Amino acid sequence: MRRVTGTLLDSLRAEIPGQLVGYSSIAIGADTLFAESWLSLGLPWMALLPRAEKDFKNDFTESDWARTSALLRRAARVQSLSGIKEAERDLAYLECGLLVVEEADVVIAVWDRKPSRGVGGTADIVANARNLAKPLVLIDPDSLTIERERFSPELFSDPEMSYLNRVAHRDRIPVDEKADPEERVRLFFQKIDTKAASIAPRFRLWVAASVIMNAMAAILVAATIGFQVHSFVLDTLIFVLTAAAAIAVGLIKRKGAHQKWIRCRVASEICRSALATWKLADVAEPAWFNQLAGFLRLAKTIRLLKQTDQTPPITNVSEWRQKYLADRVDEQIRYFRRRRQEFGLALSILTFGFWTFSALAIARAALTGSAFGIGPVLPVTPSDFFAWHAVQSFLPIALPLAAGCTLSLISIFDINRQLARSKAMESLLTTSRKQIEKCESLPSLRRAVENTENAFASEVFEWFTLFRYPRFN
Repeated sequence: MRRVTGTLLDSLRAEIPGQLVGYSSIAIGADTLFAESWLSLGLPWMALLPRAEKDFKNDFTESDWARTSALLRRAARVQSLSGIKEAERDLAYLECGLLVVEEADVVIAVWDRKPSRGVGGTADIVANARNLAKPLVLIDPDSLTIERERFSPELFSDPEMSYLNRVAHRDRIPVDEKADPEERVRLFFQKIDTKAASIAPRFRLWVAASVIMNAMAAILVAATIGFQVHSFVLDTLIFVLTAAAAIAVGLIKRKGAHQKWIRCRVASEICRSALATWKLADVAEPAWFNQLAGFLRLAKTIRLLKQTDQTPPITNVSEWRQKYLADRVDEQIRYFRRRRQEFGLALSILTFGFWTFSALAIARAALTGSAFGIGPVLPVTPSDFFAWHAVQSFLPIALPLAAGCTLSLISIFDINRQLARSKAMESLLTTSRKQIEKCESLPSLRRAVENTENAFASEVFEWFTLFRYPRFN
């Protein structure tokens, strides 16, 4: 059995790309054999116990426990289920198995095809893996044959991770494969964040430019009609503006720069959240991260790296709290405050432009009598003729176009919502900062930080929605 298990694990390591992490309980038998074989390959292994270690020890003989405790000392992480009563012992083993299956990308089971002899047996765990459509590898303990179900190398390919890894490897920041998990995530984050910064959102800028160029072209057309001007230069300029407006939108859609930016931005924010809370043990990752289809592999990889990190967690709560506030919360408060000021200024300028152009259009109509039935004043001199055409033929088209253009820009940049969002986030983070400052114990600090990270994650979910449904960008 040991030889078969070792051969199987070697095969899986060759077939599945990336770093593998073993995850299992540690009952005497197949669990112990798996842990020993896995550790012999030099791979990280995490243990899940049905009860606290001091209670779990009672299920073993002295010699078996010596073997088990030696394995637990080599585990990258030992996790115990909490709140399990002695009377629920069998249910605890079942819960262990279900959690392992839920977390696993591939489930390996040594099973004789017989029903479970009690709650939480191998048959129950295999049935759950099949219900969840998990790739399953079954080892028959009698014949030592291996059978695979729903297993295909394509299942472990991830387009998003492939893209992000290509971006990361193109960067010039050196990669140290022997670095500790936190440093590896930090290097990956720096590369992705650098890429995101280099392709900062230009989608709306290009759409806005298209709207402005179309409006300018229409205003020039109005000028040629209103002033009866026929010029090759003017016609060429109208053509160039109209073509450029269409090409701008076409190119940005085809190139997909906005999609690439969102992809890198979401990935970098997942990394940023993990790094900000890395030393604060057992902080739950934001709930949104488990709902970001396409980024689940990244979130899970970072979570596993964090769980297998052997560096000690924080010991000085006050020092860590001040660093978190300065590096994470205060930086984001400044960011949202800056956005609020920028969007507030842009909204003021565009709103002023809209009302100014609208007022001029209304005034023009009133002064020329078109609004009250008064006949227009006919031109006498050449200068009067020019002014007459400007008021009667050009401005009736140009002013409404200019007013509509300013209103369109407010809508394109979603300024009202962005402004409200920035105000809300600034207020929320200011409140969170006060709550974190009051935390003196690790549990209270952990809860406050989790709430803050969930607030940050809501912004990530918004970007993700744009990524998943690009037609609504």
